[in-house]
Amino acid sequence: MAQPDLQSRLAFTLQSAGLLEWYVELDDSLNDAQRAVETVTHALDACSLGSTSLTEFLEHIHPDDRDEVAEQVAIALSTGEEVRFECRVLVGEREVQRVSVAGWSTAHPELRALHFISQDITDCRRAEAIAHGQMRALELAVAGAPLGQVLAELTGSAQSQFAGVVQAAIMRLDEDGKLRFVEASRLPPIFVAALDGLDAYAGETSCGMAVRTGKPFAATDLARDPHWVRYRSVALEHGLHACWSTPIRSVEGEVMGTLACYSRLPAAPSAEEQQGITLLANTAALVVQRDRANRARASVERRMAVNERRFRGLVKATNSLVWSASPDVDIIEPQPDWCDFTGQTFEQARGKGWLQAVHPDDLPEVQAFVDDMRKVRTNKRAEYRVRRADGEYRHMTGHAVPIFDEQGEMKEWSGGLTDITDRKQAEQRLSHMATHDALTGLPNRTYLNDHLRELVNFIPDGQQLMIMLIDLDRFKEVNDSMGHGYGDVLLVQIAHRLREALPSGDLVARLGGDEFVVVAHLPDGMASAERIATDLMRAIQVPCDVLGTRYYPSASMGMCLYPTPDTRIDELLQHADIAMYRAKDAGGTRMQFFSAEMSVETKNRMALELDLREALERGEFVLHYQPRICLDDDSPCGVEALIRWNHPSKGLVPPNVFIPIAETTGLICKIGNWVLRQACEDVQRLIDRLGTDLVLSVNVSPVQLRSPTLCGEVRQALQAAGMDTHRLELELTESGLIEDTDTSQQLLRELGDIGVRLAIDDFGTGYAGIAYLRQYPIDVVKLDRAFLCPTPKAGGCLDFIRAVTEMCHSLGMRVVAEGVEDADMLRQLLRSDCDEAQGYLFAQPMPLAKLGDYIVDRQAG
Repeated sequence: MAQPDLQSRLAFTLQSAGLLEWYVELDDSLNDAQRAVETVTHALDACSLGSTSLTEFLEHIHPDDRDEVAEQVAIALSTGEEVRFECRVLVGEREVQRVSVAGWSTAHPELRALHFISQDITDCRRAEAIAHGQMRALELAVAGAPLGQVLAELTGSAQSQFAGVVQAAIMRLDEDGKLRFVEASRLPPIFVAALDGLDAYAGETSCGMAVRTGKPFAATDLARDPHWVRYRSVALEHGLHACWSTPIRSVEGEVMGTLACYSRLPAAPSAEEQQGITLLANTAALVVQRDRANRARASVERRMAVNERRFRGLVKATNSLVWSASPDVDIIEPQPDWCDFTGQTFEQARGKGWLQAVHPDDLPEVQAFVDDMRKVRTNKRAEYRVRRADGEYRHMTGHAVPIFDEQGEMKEWSGGLTDITDRKQAEQRLSHMATHDALTGLPNRTYLNDHLRELVNFIPDGQQLMIMLIDLDRFKEVNDSMGHGYGDVLLVQIAHRLREALPSGDLVARLGGDEFVVVAHLPDGMASAERIATDLMRAIQVPCDVLGTRYYPSASMGMCLYPTPDTRIDELLQHADIAMYRAKDAGGTRMQFFSAEMSVETKNRMALELDLREALERGEFVLHYQPRICLDDDSPCGVEALIRWNHPSKGLVPPNVFIPIAETTGLICKIGNWVLRQACEDVQRLIDRLGTDLVLSVNVSPVQLRSPTLCGEVRQALQAAGMDTHRLELELTESGLIEDTDTSQQLLRELGDIGVRLAIDDFGTGYAGIAYLRQYPIDVVKLDRAFLCPTPKAGGCLDFIRAVTEMCHSLGMRVVAEGVEDADMLRQLLRSDCDEAQGYLFAQPMPLAKLGDYIVDRQAG
């Protein structure tokens, strides 16, 4: 078997040793050293331009190492001596290796050559750089160097292992979820400013992904990586083409930041390179965690120092007295603070002499407290009054702490006393403010609620107590017309009068607004109650001058007595309130005693109100229609829509029962709108079916007249039903029109513009007269049934009806008589030229289903 030649054996040996042989032939002889340097440098420049005229070795020398390599080659050529140097070699398009080179020149008569032996020392230098960076960083951290300086060693070490092709930086993850640079001295400032404050969890950049995933993340080509879209341009502008980021984790696994390497070439780190980055990241974790701990400890120390200063300041500001006593609470040592405050000498305070400075009223409690201290030796706290050196007693709060020796035996009591007199006085002022009316100085609702039961419980045997609720009449008008300042002065005067007129020992309080409560003892029962109520009413009604204006006050009073069979303590104010509103409903300026029937009526009304609020949604309302007859030809010419409430348990509830409740609560607007829409739909369907001409009359409440949506609701109802506007007639009450004549005129003009007819309902029963008919655009006047005499013998009825009819006709208005019940009434109307009539004589209100048959039968008859 043939033996390998010498050249093959040498190549195998070099390869096994991790060495690489380079043999470079030169065409020209270079005797001059300077010329040799120029030649090699020129050759390297040509290599950077992509020339292929040089040997493979020179083509792969890193451009930054050219000068040094050129110098070493020139030395070898000119002297023939061996040269040794390190340089970086480009392997492929992106990888850079660091090699150690030994070389010499070979002299030959016809050929000059360079002979090199190189060894890859990349891993060795990387390990050295990492170890040096780690050790230097830890040394600086232990020495207390700033965090940025320590981390700069680690980023420098990271850059060293990549032979300067990579720039490293460290970001810290702050509590707000933002990544901020803590070491970026080697990155371009503009790039640093762009990424500083990056949202760590938005999935942007390599650092954001490293935090989000908790693993190293390498973006090998920033020009294409989807996580760098937002910051791609600023990175590429500064020559950064790849970024490899490794999370910095604490011992507990918490991500505290990232170590990022930015490469000037699109590339990925090798496994060895990533391992080196991870080692540096682990060292950074130790440094950052140590810095965190140091900063946390410093923060705690600062807070402790602040708290200590604050505590010392507070103790000084409270003027606390520090004292100590024996286990039996005897003074056995001088107590300077106590003696300075009380004026006692040590001899006077010795033993239990200090008790002589305690207020006599508090002394029994303090002595019991001392006895408890001798028995139960735990922390104690108490409040009592102590006589100051000037003789004034001050409220003090004290605490006492038992002090024990190492054997657990009690040595003494130690404690302090703080003057809280100012606080006590402030509490008393606050208590008075909380329980008394600021305007009148009278007790308020809170005081009354707290003390009413006490007053009731101390009623002498055989006597009664009266609870009176007083509400000033027309007080709102005073505020509205004269201003709240005027009203306040009036309230103060009334409060003074009530206080002066009430017997001593009885209570008057202000509930709020213009309501007062009187709690009075009745030695003579009802006679005392009437006498006190009369005196209070007279006192209120005395004319008074308020800010230069004469005023005549009056009030409504509701009263209930206790004890009575019908009243419990918690119902006293409620019953007085019910009686007061009964007096106000009766016209005011009167007194009303509560009776059980009032409570029943109030509860029934309340129950009815609750049911009324849900009646519309439950579909409990129905409409009945009463025909209107044209007296010229005895034919139906219209209908009036009348609402009925079909209560599930009470049956049909009359309108005069629930309509006032609806008006008081404001429900009338929703109910009225429903009536309007439903009636228009019903009657229009009837008109379409019968082919007859009918006018629909719908009542409008005074509350609805004040609603800004009324005109819109009328339009919507007509439009929804498809009804001509002249077929709808709205019935208005006189009282609703005269509340605000200007507003009423504007509203009626707007309704007239829509095209509907307007009617005055129950004419003659309200406040309006002939003059009001001329002010408003009224189309129809409906005479109240009170004008219709039941028999022809009642003189004057016919003449009166004829006069009203002629007047209305002269104003262009039609006249409709309501409540026609017999033939005599009808004859009166016929003789007075009345236009229309409705009433039981013609038909009672009926459901829609019967209305059509009635109209057909009436027309046929």
